Amino acid sequence: MSPPRPAPGRGPAPTLPLRYLIAAATAFVLASAGVPWLAGELAGHYYHPRIVALTHTVTLGWITLTIMGASYQLVPIVLERPIWSERLARWQFLAMTGGIVGMVGHFYIGGWMGLLWAAGLTALGIAMHLVNIALSIRGLDRWTFTARLMAVALTGLALTAAFGVALATDRVWKFLPGSFFPTLHAHFHLALTGWVMPVVLGVAARVYPMFLLAAEPEGWPGRIQLWGLGAGGPLVAVGLLASPALVGAGALAVAAAAAGHLAWVVGMVRARRRPALDWGLRLALTGTAFLAAGTLMGLAFAFGVLSGPRLGLAYAALGLGGWVSLTMIGMMLKIVPFLVWYRAYAPQVGKAPVPTLAQLSWPAAERLAYWLLTGGVTLLAAALAAGDAAWIRLAGAALAAGALAFVATLARVLHHLAPCAARHRPAGPVGVGA
Repeated sequence: MSPPRPAPGRGPAPTLPLRYLIAAATAFVLASAGVPWLAGELAGHYYHPRIVALTHTVTLGWITLTIMGASYQLVPIVLERPIWSERLARWQFLAMTGGIVGMVGHFYIGGWMGLLWAAGLTALGIAMHLVNIALSIRGLDRWTFTARLMAVALTGLALTAAFGVALATDRVWKFLPGSFFPTLHAHFHLALTGWVMPVVLGVAARVYPMFLLAAEPEGWPGRIQLWGLGAGGPLVAVGLLASPALVGAGALAVAAAAAGHLAWVVGMVRARRRPALDWGLRLALTGTAFLAAGTLMGLAFAFGVLSGPRLGLAYAALGLGGWVSLTMIGMMLKIVPFLVWYRAYAPQVGKAPVPTLAQLSWPAAERLAYWLLTGGVTLLAAALAAGDAAWIRLAGAALAAGALAFVATLARVLHHLAPCAARHRPAGPVGVGA
């Protein structure tokens, strides 16, 4: 089952979210290719300029651009609100992509002044997104679970962006108090639990039932997710910055939110009316399994059972590469075909034969992407924990191949836009004697 078509006049032009999703997929391929390239650095400490550049390619170029692009498609559907300004979203795209390229490049070469300017441009793009989504959802008649988590995520994104600009400024003019690494860890966990996690959990509660043909979840797991993320993320960040005793309490709250999400997903899978799972759904549900593993590892860090830079890299691989990336890839394999079909074929319905939504997919490539990506992330986490450059390189090669298979599926879907572009292309001037 595909997401419902937005009400007339309420959904944005399909090309708006598509530009974000295509740029994000490009960043994912580059990041995956960067893993074998940086295998030697990844076998050591995580705070290395090139590793930080790779991390921001993932967190900003891949994850944040994907969420922003998907938001412009899902807000009109999930929250039933029109996007406030498509023009602002287009300007935001330019600010975000320019800022991200600048940040990644200056991280790679250790150019701190250039990094500061690029971080400012990225923050401007984030501010545009915050304004656009906030004005889009203002005046909601009913604050659903998804709407509340969206509000939490917008707050988390604003704090993460401000924190990031402060860290970039601190590299040029030292002013932040305290040790550097606790501050860095607080920034990472604020982004993960304050921005990414609320969006993924909130959207999943609405779109998973659509895709699985299951009833929308309700009950106590939702309350646990709201309170766990609303309190847990800030407690972890404040604890890392100022009061280590708060880290454990915050980690338990976030783990409770993850458990509530897992309970909902298991319930939806058991109650689904869809007999078979396509590869997009399998990727998303496998991502949920990585969330369970990453949560357990996060708790072990919070209570001092685990420590060290190698295990820290493995933890990031499980969270960013396993849970977030696999979930987003699975959702993109559902969302992008819908956007393309709506753009290319919806106007032709009833006038000419059109393909079904399922006919836009490429199951063989999706299957290959599934096994390469899930196997690659699992091997990468283990290789990072061991600090073995050879195995990191092998895992990175699998990830890069999986990323290419994923992009190949998107390219096959996107080629359906070519006839649409031809239909809308203005005719050229007629020559003399034609």
